[in-house]
This record gives sequence, structure tokens and C-alpha cells, in this order.
Amino acid sequence: FTSGIFIDNSGSTCSQLISIGKTVLQAELSICQATRFDHIVIWNSSAELCTNIASAKPEGGTYPIAIFQNEATKNAFHQSDVIVFVTDGEIDNASVTQFQTHTNENLNKALVICIMVHNKLPTPSQINVSVVAPLMMAANVLCLYYDGTVFYVLSSKGSISEHYKSSENLTDYEKLNTLDMKDLFHNIKIRGNVKLPDGHIALRENEQEIVAIDLNKFLAIKDLDLRLTITEDDWKTLIQHAKLGNKLHELRTFVTHAKNESIKITTEGIESKFDFIYLKQRDEIVSKIVQLKLNENSNSTELNQLRQQLYEISDQAKIEEIQYLQYVSLHLHTTRQFWSNIQNLIHDQEKGSYSINDFTFASNRANRAKILTINADEYSDAINILDHANVPLFECAICMEQGPVVLWLNAPSDLDCTTNDFIINFPLEGNEKLKNCIVSNPVCGFCAKSYINVAMNNANQLITLYREPCTGFIPLNWSNKSNLALINTSLYRILTGNKILHHVQMLLLAMIDDNRSNWLNENVKDYLIKQIMENIYTTDSFSEEGTRMEFLLALKEIIKQEDKLLRQPFNAVCRILRFNYLFHQLDKETIQTLLRKRFTLMCIEKQCSKTKFGPEHLRVVKQDLYDILFDTLCGIPLQNSLRKIEISNSKLKEFLGESYDTSMKSIEKIADNIGVNHLTILPKETISFILYILTTVIVHDRPMKLYVDFALKHQPLRDNMQIEWYTFEKMVNENVFGHYHALSMSGFPGYAINLGRFSCPSKLFFNAEPLWTNDIENKRINITTVTNQIKQSLDRKLHDHYGNAVPNSSSAHCLLHSTVAEILEDKYSHNESISDNMIMDCMIHIGRTAGRKGNIYGDHIFPSVILTIEHYLIFRRATKNMAKPDDERLSRSYEYKTKAELIASGMKYDEDKNEILFEPSKLITPHVIQFDKSNIDFNVIRKRVQQLYINSKQGSNSTKSQTCLNIEISDFIEFDYNMDVKDLLSAWTQYVFVFF
Repeated sequence: FTSGIFIDNSGSTCSQLISIGKTVLQAELSICQATRFDHIVIWNSSAELCTNIASAKPEGGTYPIAIFQNEATKNAFHQSDVIVFVTDGEIDNASVTQFQTHTNENLNKALVICIMVHNKLPTPSQINVSVVAPLMMAANVLCLYYDGTVFYVLSSKGSISEHYKSSENLTDYEKLNTLDMKDLFHNIKIRGNVKLPDGHIALRENEQEIVAIDLNKFLAIKDLDLRLTITEDDWKTLIQHAKLGNKLHELRTFVTHAKNESIKITTEGIESKFDFIYLKQRDEIVSKIVQLKLNENSNSTELNQLRQQLYEISDQAKIEEIQYLQYVSLHLHTTRQFWSNIQNLIHDQEKGSYSINDFTFASNRANRAKILTINADEYSDAINILDHANVPLFECAICMEQGPVVLWLNAPSDLDCTTNDFIINFPLEGNEKLKNCIVSNPVCGFCAKSYINVAMNNANQLITLYREPCTGFIPLNWSNKSNLALINTSLYRILTGNKILHHVQMLLLAMIDDNRSNWLNENVKDYLIKQIMENIYTTDSFSEEGTRMEFLLALKEIIKQEDKLLRQPFNAVCRILRFNYLFHQLDKETIQTLLRKRFTLMCIEKQCSKTKFGPEHLRVVKQDLYDILFDTLCGIPLQNSLRKIEISNSKLKEFLGESYDTSMKSIEKIADNIGVNHLTILPKETISFILYILTTVIVHDRPMKLYVDFALKHQPLRDNMQIEWYTFEKMVNENVFGHYHALSMSGFPGYAINLGRFSCPSKLFFNAEPLWTNDIENKRINITTVTNQIKQSLDRKLHDHYGNAVPNSSSAHCLLHSTVAEILEDKYSHNESISDNMIMDCMIHIGRTAGRKGNIYGDHIFPSVILTIEHYLIFRRATKNMAKPDDERLSRSYEYKTKAELIASGMKYDEDKNEILFEPSKLITPHVIQFDKSNIDFNVIRKRVQQLYINSKQGSNSTKSQTCLNIEISDFIEFDYNMDVKDLLSAWTQYVFVFF
């Protein structure tokens, strides 16, 4: 065979493949090593024959049509019996159609191999095959995914599938079949290709024959028998081809006509054999009754006469209907099912993308589901063989007799509410948007069929006697097999848009259980719930995994598997626990413990839903949690202020968002059933414990992973979630507020060096105590020598007084002066008077240290901030700013601050020698700020500033955290911290998620 490889070298192929550390293009070119290709073509926005693959480089766009716009590469495609087509990209639908117009006449190949090369997506099903989709219409095709190390088989058809079968499961790379490329080229024999007539595509082939078709001519066929010779697999190929050629609409119309024609021909023969005497009479009588009922001035005598006539013929009509139903079912079922399957396949391609999952008819569960094949007549006929034995009775508004209750349903306004993947996986969670699907219509089971035939509005839509929209009904007796078949059919028709999705039974159970309408009698409701639960099946995990069993037995089994129970959504868990209590007498203590654990997991899930977009969101959430748990001042929690949080707390409700209302309804319902107060199920101490452990999360992770981590660390999660408050409060205070150096503060130093945002207290004094030694007085001495001597002395004083020279997680002092100077210079450089905004901004900035740069939780912090701001405003006006505007690093260094203070005092400085004439007589003892000398009412200001903070937080739409820990290496430069900057990063980045 002549072979050709066509390699995509568009610009995107420069990206790296994680598995091998090489570019996509390098991985693509490596495929050339599998065999000697007769033609090597590289293509992007243009195409060319390649003689030296080493010269290929990524450039241009993804335009596979370029192959047919160059005569040399076009001939290479025509001449190649084996095509290997390699790409990393995807194209839009118009480009697919354009490419298909050129490949359509050029697919008479012995083998076409399509290879997708890129980094692994979460699942193989997401791999996009839009570029190679037209090539997949060839008769013998192998579609592969290559990650740089392994060739995975995504799809195959034709004789090559005998050697490499399509992978049945596209959800996991481990479940895909793999192949060796050299083995494929050197050890696999393939049949020669046969020239097909122009315009034809191969539907299927074997060693004896090839079945090919011209789609355009096929769409013009009028002979129904010829259409029926096409199998369902053939139709899949036709549908794919129609999608590529943008002809799905034409094909769908063709199939609809063919289906209607097939049904019409069969039905005509059926109807001619029946004389619907009693059915016609029944429908006429019901029509008259409905008209009278909808007329406010109806004649009761006439109604009673009509009801008597209805009663007299109802049995004969029922017999007639059953006979007709049996005959129709026998003759039409196969025809309807075949054409409905084809329509479903077309629908899948219309809705689906060019992912390998969608294009090969394996998309999401709702899209994959079979379409209900029963038609309106069949459905209508089936109603008349319903068994209403032992069903609750009520007075029917049509016949005015005691008739069996039936449940009237209306289709959801949005089918996604019943067919999305979440509700398919967790139907017992229910959906509040489905509450209007159960409707009131006082028509009994005996009159329901006739009512459906006549109770239409002007839009030909079924309505209730209350003129509300309605779609149909189901009987309440689920124990009868015939009833159950009709029930399932009805549920598929009404709730899932004719999709056969078996979760709909449990979804209906949840809908009924959640219904709070006064018109739905509680006895009827309980009867129906019991009927459903006794007659449906699920697995012991209430998911696809596990052993299939009766629903009631599964309720018992899942309680034994706590991990599987917790994976159910919160409302589903509440329902499972409540049903276990009602039907299996599960003890109250177990129910409460499991509910507390699932509530914990729900709070974790809520946090994760907020933090999954980045660490800044985690910081905001932590601040919100602290505002719930503690009394705070500008976001800083106050010592010994931990609260016991009730479930009704407004801030907790805000944190849980939409989950709160639905969860509370479930909690109240189960509390009512087991006879306890909801505060017994979720005590205040337990709520506080749950919220606190959320504040300890420093990295976003999966909810269940975080839950397991918490369970390992905290015994209550392993027991019954009862919290001993004293022990818990002690632990929180130790963890949040730390163990800081004890200090009784009466005063603290003011500013002595004006360096703008780097202004600070004196480096020559500790409060009023000199730090230099007598041996340097009145001498010329090197600035570095002075700095080192003074720094060592100051470090000792700071360590003795505050617990550490540099503010840390145990020291009593914090970055007070540097914070105030920075905020006032950055935001209030021209202000001369203190304001509440200044105070708030400084408090927020201090809070960003999260207590890891000194004690920010002491009672003295707020007054200290105010007094420091006041002093800085005075100091700034009275002194000269000696900062170096073009050298921030120098301005904030310890040595420069020492030199600036000495020069500002009037000492002589020799710049060439970097020496100072140290004259202590010129130094002035720095100002010390005293708390007891201030007349400020700090409590009044505290209230104002806190309210300002609350208002600003509520009014802000920014997601930026006000409590993120801002790690700056410059803080260490200021204190001459002797560590390499690179060493600091690894130690400090672990705290980037911490907040105060």
C-alpha cells in the first residue's frame, strides 16, 4: 500500500505534553518512526510536502482544507491507500462541513488512522474529533488518542476493528484498549480498498461485499421497502455523514415522513377491522359532561342523566378498548421502536458536539436514553386496563360517585430539571422547581381516559377542571404489573420528554414527599409513598454501584455504609433517614448523629463551592466565618468572644445561601417525624464546632477529602458530634489567639525618623533608654559599626520586653508604626486630621498579618492605632521626609534609618568614609505615647469604626479579601533578618491562606 501521513503543525502544537516534556509537534513527528511513509505532509493554514521533518515548526492556524488547496499535497492524499492523519486541534462546524466536501470523494482507502495528540483531558469522552470527523466516514477507520507515550483506541470500524476493538467505556483512560504503532504497520494485514462510485459512502463491508449509498439519492427514495433495508448501524453512519454535510434537518424530515408512512400503512389495516361503537358513545357522553361542568349554569338533571348513560356503557367500552389495544400492540410495536430509535440517534447528533463521546453516539445519560416508542393511541388504550384495587376513594366531579384517586401530573417547564446528570444520579434530592408538576384535578380513575380525550383548551392542551395545564395521570396502585408498565410509560412521557430514564420513579417519590398542597390528602399521600417504595428497585448505595434490590431493603443497607450514605446530597440523606425511621424504626440517636455528620459535609461543600476559583476566595470565606463565630473589630476577632451559633443565625443563613431554606425544611420535617426539636438535632455548640473547623482549611480540596481529614483530627466527627463547650472553647482560644508574650502596656514609643511610608520609632533609644555604649561618644565612627552595636542592644531589649526582636506569632508587639505610616502615606498623604476611615484601614491592614507578626488581639491594639495615627500626623508636619524615593530598599533598611536619625539630630556625616561624629548631646529623648494621658473616648470611636467597616464590607462588590496575609520579604529587610530571600519563600508561602 502507498501510505501518507498528514501532520498538523499549527501554532498550538508548540504546547508541552506533560507526560514526556516535549511539544505536541515533536510527539506528532515521532509517529513517522513507526514505518516509512511514501508521503509526509505538514499542514496548518497552508500545506506542503515535507522532506526534512526536523525543519518543521509550529505556525499558522488549523485549516485541514489547506491539504486540498495545494496540488502536491492533494495528490499525496489521492495516491495514499493508507492515511494517517494527526492533529491536536479542533475546528468549528462550518470548517468541518467545508473539509467534508473535499474528503467525501476521497475516502476509498484501505485504512484511515486518525490520531489526536494533546495532554490528557479529565475523561477520554471529552476528546474533540471535529478535525478528523470527515475522515471517520471511511469504511475502515481507526481513531486513536496519543499522549506522547501510549496510543489509546477511541473508536474503530471496518475490518480493522477485528484487530483493535472500539473502547466500550470512554470515562477512564485505564479502560481504553491500547496498541503498538509498529505492530500495527508491520504485523496486521488489511484488505485492499475497492473503488466506490462517485458520491457514495460505505455503510458496512465484509469479505464478500461492500454496502455503499449515495445520501442525496437515498433522501429522494419513495419506496418504503427500500428504506427498511438499512440497518440501525447503517443509519448511524448516514447520520454522521449528514451531520458533517450539514444535512441533519433533511434527514430528520425524511425519517419523520418514513415513520409516519410506516405507521399509517399498518394502522389503516387495523382500524378498518374495528367498529368503535361503545367507545364513540362514551367519548360523546364525556364530552357533554365536561361542557356542562365548565358551564357555570349547568343543568344538574341533565348531568345525572349523562352520568347514568356513561355508567351503562362503560364496561362494554372497556372491553372494546382492550381488544383494540392488544391488536395494535401486536402489529405496531416493532415499527414504532425502529423509527423512534433512528429519531433518537438524529437527536443525539443535533444536540451533541464533536467530542468522541457525542459523535460516536455515547453522550450523557439523558441523551443516550432510549426514546419511548409507545404512541398516543397505544397509551390511551392502555389506560383502560388499569387495576384500582384497594386505592383510596373520593367523590369524582365527573361521575359524582366514589371513584379511585389518581395522581394528575403536568410536564415540567424545563426538562433539564428532570434529566440533568445530578438529578439522574441523586433523584431523592428532589427539585423545588418541580412542585407544580403535581396538579389538582378531581377526576377519578374510571373517568380519566374519557376526560383526557375531551378536556382541551383552545391551544389543544389538556387542562384540569380548574383550567390549569395538565399532561396526564398515573394510578396509585403500583403493585399490579400492568399498572406499573403504564405508570413508567406515563412518567417518561410527562416528566422526561419521552426519555426512558429509570430514576424518574424515585424522583416522583421525592416530589410527592415534598408536596405540601392542602388538596393532596395526607392519607392518599402516605398510601402512594408506600406503594412506590414497595414496588421499585435501586441499589444498596442508591447509585449505579452496588447490588440491585428492593427499595425498602436498600434503605436498611445504606445505613450500614456511612460513606455511601454521606455521598448522597443533604436532602436525600434526610429523606433516607426519615423513611428508615418510618418503615424500619431506625433509632433516633443514629438518625441525629448521621444528620449532624451530613450537615458538616454540606457546610464543607458550600465552602468548597466558594473557594474553588482561587485562594483569594478561601480568604474571604474564612473572614465571613470569623464574623459568624466571634465578635470582631474591623474583621479582627476579639479574645474570649467565641459564640454558640444557632442554626437560625442570619449570617449562617447567608453563608449557606440557597441550600439553607431547603435544608431547614428537610431538618424540620425529620425533627417532626422523630419527635424532637431541630435544636436537639443540631445544637448550638455543634454548629460552632463545624464552622470553626472550616476556618482551619488552608488549601482548597474535595469536600469528602476535607471531611475525612477533619474526622481524623477531631474526635466528635468520629463519635456522635456532641461538643463539650469548655474544652472546645479552650482549644479555639489557643489556636486562634495563640500564646503571646505577657505585657502590661502603659505607653509605647512615638515616631522619631521621617522616612515617609517607612517612618519608625528611634533606633537609638528603647523608649527613653539609650542603646549606645560610652566608648563611641564624641568620636568619628563608621555608620555600619554604630548600626550593628545599636541593633544588637535593641534586639535584646525587644526580646526581653516583647518576647522577640521581630514581631512573630508569640511576641507582644506588632507592625504598628510601619502599618500606620504606610496607610497614611499611600491613602491620606495630604490629610492633617484623623478620621474613622484612617483608623479602619489601619486595623484592616494589621489584621492581614493574622497574628503571625505579633499580637493583634490585645485590648490595647485599637487605642494604640488611634494614638499612633495622631502622633504620625503631627510628626509628619513637623519633620522632613528623608526617604530615597528612587530606592525603596535602601529607605527601609535598618542602617539607613539609623543614619537618617543621626543626621536629622545635627551630627556631622562624612559620606565618603561613611562615618558620623557621634555627639550624644545633640540627641533628644524620643516621645513616648502614654495611654493614661489621652482624653479620647475609645469606646465611642470603636463603635463608629466598626459600623463603618460593616457598611463598607456590605457595600463592596469586590471579591478581594481584606484579611489575606500579605507576605513581604521587605518586612525582613527592615529588621535585617539574616536569611536568604529564596529560603524565606518556602517557609512563608504556607501561610498565604491564613487570616485573623
